[in-house]
Amino acid sequence: MPATSCWLSELVTDKTSTDYDAMAWLYANHWGAEYHEQGYGILDHVLLRHLPRGAVILDLCCGDGRIAAQLSQSGFDVTGLDSSQQMLGYARYRAPGVPFIAADARDFVVRRPVDAVISTFDALNHVMTTADLARVFGCVFQALKPGGSFVFDLNREEAYTTLWSTTYSIVDPEVVCICAGTYEHFARVAKADFTVFQPAGVEWRRSDFQMKQFCHHEGEVVEALRRSGFDHVKVLDAETDLGMFGNIGRGRNYYSALRPNA
Repeated sequence: MPATSCWLSELVTDKTSTDYDAMAWLYANHWGAEYHEQGYGILDHVLLRHLPRGAVILDLCCGDGRIAAQLSQSGFDVTGLDSSQQMLGYARYRAPGVPFIAADARDFVVRRPVDAVISTFDALNHVMTTADLARVFGCVFQALKPGGSFVFDLNREEAYTTLWSTTYSIVDPEVVCICAGTYEHFARVAKADFTVFQPAGVEWRRSDFQMKQFCHHEGEVVEALRRSGFDHVKVLDAETDLGMFGNIGRGRNYYSALRPNA
């Protein structure tokens, strides 16, 4: 594992958000296994095998640090960025040797350019407008070295209409959770309403929260990348092009783009 150093500088604007603190425990303990069983292999196929050992990578919207931990274990110099302090607490536990920074993906700078930026598990669908997604792309472009790579995935509308708009539950000794999902086609907004019960002594504590995502259309994403300065933009279907199977591959696109050398 390489020595790591924090090469990221946060802007002193609104760096953190509590929007995802409520779901951090549930995410870290009960979500993501299906994605992460396949996600690192997809990243390796699309990007990592083309990078030298020790390449500098920014894991943007890193969540609970599962991908960052794997990157570090594979010999990359990785730093994670997320706006949720609760998520970052789990990330620091999972990957104690990796620097993690609380910052807004729409408003960050780096002290030295990086070889690659990644953002996985439809994290950028949580950016709720096309204009804000373009702000993210602008920050990423400035963070990359000339010739640097940007790889991320986004849910397509198919994921929201076939998978998101359902109700599911988790029942085990440490949590009872009910989640009801909806998708508003014209607004392109997906919502998931959670009711969670967790033991607190002899009683159970209830919490309620909502998670939202926005369906970014492929053409708008590609145009925003190009307007930000990226070229060699590619769009790959996770299921048909990359072999991602199960529900996690359905309705998901992977995007890759390069910052030009000159």
